[in-house]
Amino acid sequence: MSIEERVKQFNEKDCTKKSYSVDEVVLMLGVVRQTVYKLIKQGCFEAIILDGTYRIKKDSFDHWLDNE
Repeated sequence: MSIEERVKQFNEKDCTKKSYSVDEVVLMLGVVRQTVYKLIKQGCFEAIILDGTYRIKKDSFDHWLDNE
């Protein structure tokens, strides 16, 4: 399954979703957690820390993914 198909699958489950967890991005991209943290630190997409965990802004992630 392509990355685009995985993202679409996540978005179909909850169309009101405003952010992704690190684990969701891991599943969508098919990478390890450390890669997602590295992308966050590189500023590839916006993320905030909420209750000690990162939440990745959906629109920022989607924009990054569309431009990759």
